[in-house]
Amino acid sequence: MIETQKGLLLSIEQMARMYCALADLHSRVAPLNSRNYQVFAEGPVDEIRKLQREIDEYLGVVGLIATSTEASS
Repeated sequence: MIETQKGLLLSIEQMARMYCALADLHSRVAPLNSRNYQVFAEGPVDEIRKLQREIDEYLGVVGLIATSTEASS
């Protein structure tokens, strides 16, 4: 749970690290075995989603994002 601006910045940095890990898996594993890539990617993807939810909650944009997505459909 993010409670401060510093916590927000740390979460953003952590999300960037998760994307870098995912990109590394994509470049090294996916070309050799796409099924292994999918399995190995689950952890970083889950963490990215968790961090994004926490960031959205801290910034108070959860309802805005849902409303925006529904309006564009």
